[in-house]
Amino acid sequence: MFKPRQNPGAASPNRNLLSFVIWAGCASSMLMVSASALGQPAGEAASSARTSARAYPEFGEKAVTRPSRDATMGFSNPTQVKEIAVKGGQKVKLGQLLIRGDDQEDIAFLKLNQIQADTDLPVLKARAGLDLAQLEFDRTKEAHEKGAAALQDFDRSRISLDAARIDWETAKVQQDANKASVDRAKARVDRMSLMAPFDGQVDVVMVDAGQAVSENDKVVRVVNVDLIWIDVPVRMDRAGAETIKLNDPAWALTEIGGVPALYQGKVIEVSPVADPASRTRRVRVEITNPAEEARRVIPGEPAWVRFERPSEELMRKLGITEVSARIQAAPGDAR
Repeated sequence: MFKPRQNPGAASPNRNLLSFVIWAGCASSMLMVSASALGQPAGEAASSARTSARAYPEFGEKAVTRPSRDATMGFSNPTQVKEIAVKGGQKVKLGQLLIRGDDQEDIAFLKLNQIQADTDLPVLKARAGLDLAQLEFDRTKEAHEKGAAALQDFDRSRISLDAARIDWETAKVQQDANKASVDRAKARVDRMSLMAPFDGQVDVVMVDAGQAVSENDKVVRVVNVDLIWIDVPVRMDRAGAETIKLNDPAWALTEIGGVPALYQGKVIEVSPVADPASRTRRVRVEITNPAEEARRVIPGEPAWVRFERPSEELMRKLGITEVSARIQAAPGDAR
């Protein structure tokens, strides 16, 4: 029977497996030695690079904090970035310039339309033509009545008068159209400048000056974090889930610098439907972010939300004291 020729220098499967076992054992020993040298157990050394925030499932439903207003903006037409007036983290006011595109051509077009809209010379010319046609018609009519003008001349003067009146009306319509064109040209200029859509803070500028962008490119993101929103997936099997309503109080627990922070807010939205897959109902909670930097909630951090005031026993169980809780009441809400 024919047998395949083997390469004498090739390692057998058993030898490969033995080599892997020996290598794994050496690596494990090295890890234990390194951990011992640092005074840490081997399991802790393997997970030292991983950190996780403390969870508070006993407190309430887990959700994620986010800005109350969030706008990622871009240009509606392709352009080139000419000016960047803000930077990440900067506070802005409604209508403040953020980024300006190449608007030179649009500004020139606006000036042309403004000149055409401001002049009434075409209307005056058409009016003069109408007056002349009216004068010729009156004289031709008088001559025709006296038999000094032919019927053809009379009809021609009448039709000329009607045409002159149409020209005058057309000139007035064109002037109105020129004024509307000014508004259109101004809108084109405005589209070349991205303005702050609300009072807030710049999150990130995504372009550089001179960069060419299309209408699909994201350019800048503006957020408002003075109010924080939390969309809470309330379980429908939870007692009282069906009775939650607008302006009900809510308590949100999160961590600030590793220390538990408790905030009181209110319900501002209640979804009229439930998600059939998770059997949860979306309830939006709003909390006021404190002005003090050390107490401000950073949107994107997790939060645990409940709709009943937490008891002192629960706060002690979770290691939350009145000092570390930092309860922040929503405006108009009774503590």
